[in-house]
Amino acid sequence: MAARPRRRFGRLPLGSRLLASIAAAVVSVLLLAVSRTGWGCSGGSSAFSALGPGKYRALTKVRQRRGPDVGSEPTGEVVMPGQIFEVEQAVAAEDSSDLSFLKVAGGGWVFDRGIAGRWVGKPIVELVEAFAQADAVVEVSPVPAAAPTAPAAPAAPVAETAEIPEVVEAQPIEPAVALATAGVETVRLPDNMLGAGFEFVRLQVEGVAQPLLFMLGTSFPGNVLTERGKELVGAPGGEFKGGWLSAATAASRVTLKKVQFLGTGASIGDLEDCSVMDFPQAQLAAQLGIEVHGMLGQPFFSSYDIDLDRYRGRLELYEPGQAASQGFYSTVKHLPGLAMGSGNLGIAIKGDIVGDQEPLDSPKQSFIGLLDTSAAFTTINWEAAKLLGFAGPTDPRLMAATKVLGAGPDGQAVEMPVALVRLSLCAVPEGVKPMLAQVSKEKWESSGGKGWYFERLDGGDTSVELGAVNVAIGDSLSLRVLDDTKIGPFTGAAAVVGQDLLFQADRLILNLKDSQLWLQPPGELRDATEM
Repeated sequence: MAARPRRRFGRLPLGSRLLASIAAAVVSVLLLAVSRTGWGCSGGSSAFSALGPGKYRALTKVRQRRGPDVGSEPTGEVVMPGQIFEVEQAVAAEDSSDLSFLKVAGGGWVFDRGIAGRWVGKPIVELVEAFAQADAVVEVSPVPAAAPTAPAAPAAPVAETAEIPEVVEAQPIEPAVALATAGVETVRLPDNMLGAGFEFVRLQVEGVAQPLLFMLGTSFPGNVLTERGKELVGAPGGEFKGGWLSAATAASRVTLKKVQFLGTGASIGDLEDCSVMDFPQAQLAAQLGIEVHGMLGQPFFSSYDIDLDRYRGRLELYEPGQAASQGFYSTVKHLPGLAMGSGNLGIAIKGDIVGDQEPLDSPKQSFIGLLDTSAAFTTINWEAAKLLGFAGPTDPRLMAATKVLGAGPDGQAVEMPVALVRLSLCAVPEGVKPMLAQVSKEKWESSGGKGWYFERLDGGDTSVELGAVNVAIGDSLSLRVLDDTKIGPFTGAAAVVGQDLLFQADRLILNLKDSQLWLQPPGELRDATEM
């Protein structure tokens, strides 16, 4: 499947983004790009002069069709990114500007190149092993018949020689090689606290005597040092030597030189322009006796594919687009997501309330969730709560529920009820559209829009069911990053997907740059105890 073109909306000021990060302890992106990108594998040639039967590898998600034609209907089957598949028949293009078609063994037909979005005109499959020509079944697209000509004179007889078919040797696929490996430390919160916990890596920095403990935060807008981390690094404090803004900015940015993972010695180079702040997760960890020195945020995760194996306590880093070459398709599920600007990942969520005796009148509806490994627990807004079956803040089940304090839309502390719900993380379907609230032209030109939402997020190809968790319910400040300065606030159902859900997957593979997620489903679903 070719990627869909990105659409971008206006963005909130940087100060508002950092405010959401600090007050809500969870950050996403403020800018919506409504496109789900396919997996792009770099390296290796996809151009092949003799298109024919053989073994091929898909470079992105490719839909199968009923016939060798652009207008042919999809069969409903797909070839997943990185998957090796056999081709039993080929319809070659007339010239280099045309599409060729490959017949998947026992299945439908696929194109050899993309027809839309990021993959348009680019190869979407690559040859792995060509079958011997003697076994080949290759058709050529019909060419219009030429006008009749006078018969040519008989040619002189030529001795016939049998053509020996050329055997093309199989070209082995080079497996992805990890750029770096690190040990991962997991800290779980006590049972009386909401949420699951956090994950950390230890870094060795040139010139710093002791290792630094950094949290993993896929949604945090930058790499960050705490004040204690800055003290250990020996970075100079703020000193005003000119304009106040330039001095303050310089003082709040630190570059860590020649960073390595402790234990493995794997190098990740310099971590540049680290902000300095005591973020709430570090303060929470301090209550548990853990000194946190920083956070690896979006600049780090957008530079690599990551393979987080929680069972083995190991993190592997790959070039963007390369983690799919590992051959893990039998153990994990692919959940294509939405690119939510600045590299954040949005995925579809659906679920229900634990303990409900009466099912909802309508089928479960999906809503958007922002993946955040720095959030200990999952938060859903009131629109999402209504989709699950709650009536709203006055629902008797919520009025009697345990409450936690959270940051409301205006940054003020508000009580949020906690409810036990069972959620599934799902692939975002094709064709997802942002919808704008109706507004007159005059109103739009004078003050902008009234907000936006997603039309539908149901119908994704795959999903991962997870055990029930206690979620906080409220219109939190953390979800204001979906607001747009011109279009207006996000008015749809949304959630922050925290570690209480993500911890249930023993393995998480993430290509944040292309908004692709793989999860290993839990072997046994375990529901949390209601708070």
